Order: sequence, then structure tokens, then C-alpha cells
Amino acid sequence: MVAGKRTGAAKGSRHNKKYWRKGTNIDEIEDAIHNKARQVATGVVVEDMKDEELFVVDRTASTKKVEEPTRTRKQQAALDKIAKNITKEQVSLPKPIGKTLKKPAKLPRGNAILMNKKKVGKAVKKAPKFDVWTTDLTPSIPAEKLNVPEAAEHFLKVVKKKQPKTPGKSITTLLPAVEVAQGGASYNPESKEYHDYVMKIAGEEQKLIDSEQKIKRGIEPQWEKVTTEHERFLEMAEGLRIHPKFGKDDEEHPATEGTATEETVKSEPVSCERMTKEQKKKKAKAAGLEKEEKRRLDEKAREQDSHNVFRTKQIHKELDEEEKQRHEESEDRKKKKILNKLTKRQKLGRGKFVDAEEPFLLQEELTGNLRQIKPQGHVLDDRMKSLQRRNMLPIGGNKAKKLKTSLKHKIVEKRNVKTVVKGSRVI
Repeated sequence: MVAGKRTGAAKGSRHNKKYWRKGTNIDEIEDAIHNKARQVATGVVVEDMKDEELFVVDRTASTKKVEEPTRTRKQQAALDKIAKNITKEQVSLPKPIGKTLKKPAKLPRGNAILMNKKKVGKAVKKAPKFDVWTTDLTPSIPAEKLNVPEAAEHFLKVVKKKQPKTPGKSITTLLPAVEVAQGGASYNPESKEYHDYVMKIAGEEQKLIDSEQKIKRGIEPQWEKVTTEHERFLEMAEGLRIHPKFGKDDEEHPATEGTATEETVKSEPVSCERMTKEQKKKKAKAAGLEKEEKRRLDEKAREQDSHNVFRTKQIHKELDEEEKQRHEESEDRKKKKILNKLTKRQKLGRGKFVDAEEPFLLQEELTGNLRQIKPQGHVLDDRMKSLQRRNMLPIGGNKAKKLKTSLKHKIVEKRNVKTVVKGSRVI
């Protein structure tokens, strides 16, 4: 029965037994009984099942952790120091109480100048000896300011017993200035290390050869068609009148195919059938059911929103957890950004950074001692690439050509028909 619509039985009084039998809505009870009977028939009752049978605990990791590059203790300490300064809250110090301007010193006049000259001639007392080991150099802080660390720090700055913090050395990169070569690059390497080192260089060289061949294949044609005498004759005779007997056998088949297609292409007349009364009733009924279902879902959504008032604590808790998670993600993004800036190559200059080729020795060039080895690579090239890799030196390059965005202006003279008279100039 549709909710909100009263039947014939329900139009009367609601206090008699007739209304109880026909006027009540028992759809939900029937649905629940039907579902229970269906579960019993299938052999599985959800209410009697245990939690272990209904749910499965997924213990596999959802996201793979990104392998961070190995760093030395000095690099890790520098990274921790930068991350600490980012997350640390800046506390503003209170302003000093009282006037900070000093009065200008009074200059001596008259007899005071003569008195100063006499004092200069006298023997100056020597300052007492300063012993570093016996003297206490720790600054004294008043007892009333010990409880507030900001006030104590401000007092030390005012009495000039604490020097201001000087800016530290800026760290541009965590990459090492001099990279240690692998074991296979030695003049007397082990067989396995030498094999791995040479295979790595060979793989990089093969990638370069493949890219060059790919560009070459794109420029040059893959194959070239060879023309026959008959094709050359048809090309030369194109547009000329051909004898009717030439290729008569070949032309007979397409003609028959063309006639067949023309006969099959004929379209049939479109039949427009009107809907019967039964079809119209079914369509109207389906539209009404669809409208009623939409109204029921809207009412259910409004009821759900009204119930959310009673779970405000849970909603606030969920919002707090979501905000905390977003804050942690933002902190991780900041650390990742700093790490990428200190470990990856930045864009300096118009050129593109190309890493230097690693030097290697062939198997017959391995001598076994340092005296007979042939020198490989160059020190200046190695230093130049190291500076470029550590974002300390830009890479030069040509300026990129910009396409013209402005078009040429074209002047067009337009005249009205009424202005054209006898003797006017023709454009």
C-alpha cells in the first residue's frame, strides 16, 4: 500500500477492528519474515553467525613504503635540524619595558678639559688578572624570572649576556661532494664486481643505441613499393579515353554488384504504431511508482539527517581525526619537498643536465698494479659535473624560440551599395 494514501477501509474510524485488519501497513514485517525464511532455506542465518564468519581481517599493507636513500650521520642531522625548524612554533618575545634611547654624552668645557689632561698623565691602574678556570661565566638570572623561560631569555638579551643567534651555514644539498667509485672501477677488481660494473655501463649504452635507432626508423621509410609495368601504364593513361574492350571482363563483375546493392538499399516504409490503453496505463503506473520511490528515498535521507543530531560527539571525533591525519600528511609533504630539494637536481640555466660517463677498463687493460694503469676520465670534467649535480652551477643553453602569437593586420575597404554611383572607382 502506498504511504500517505488512505484506502476504503481506512476512511472510517481508526478505533475499530476493521481498520486494524486492512488499514495498517505491514510491508516491513512481511519483508523481514520473507528474508528470515529465505536465510533458513539457504542454510545460513546471519543473526546466528559469529563475527569471524562474517568478517575477514585484512593484515596486508595497503601502501608500499618508498625506499628512502641511505644518508650519512651528518646528512641525517642536517635534515632533522631543518625539519625541526619548520615544525617549531615561533614564540614572539615581549618588548623591553622602559626607554631604550640613550642620552647623548655631555662634552667637557673650560676647566674640565684641563682636568682631563692632568688625569691622563697619571698612572692607570691595571685590570685584575682574568682566570678562565676559576671565574664563573654562567650568567645570573633573577629568581622571579626563572619560572618563565621567555622572560629569562629576554633578560639575558637586554643585559647583553647572551649573544643573538647568528644565521647558520645554508645547506644546498645532501649529496656528497666527491662520489666514491664502485669496486668494479678498480685497477685490480674482483671478477663479480667487475662483471656487474661493466654490465651496468653496457646497459646504459644499449639504451642510447636503441633511442638513436628509434629516431632513425621514424625519419627513414620502412619499405619502398616497387611499381609494375601495368601500374605505370595506368598512371600514364589516367584521364585518357580507353577502348571499350579494354578490361571488359574485369568490369562486368562490379556492374552486377552495383545493381544488386541498389536493389537492397531501398528503405521500407516506417510504421508508427500507437500505444493501446493497457500500455498507457502500465506506463502511467510505472511513472507513479518511480515518483513514489524517489519521494520515499528523499524522506529517508531527511530522517537520517535528523538523526545525526544525536551523534554529534561521534561526528566531532571523526572530524578531529581527519584534521589530525591531514596535518600529518602536510608535514610529510613538507619533509619530502625539502628532501627532494636537497637530493635531486634543480632547473638551473637553459641547458639540460647530462651525467658524465663512468670510466671503465677492458679486460685486457686490467694491469693489476697502479703503476702501469692507463688514466681514465678527467678531473676538471668530474668537478664540473659534481657542481652541476649539487645545484651550485647553472648549465648554459640556447634560448627557446617563441612562436609568433600576433597576426598581421589586413586592411579591408567595405562600401555600401548606395554609395556606388556612376563614375565611382571599382575595388
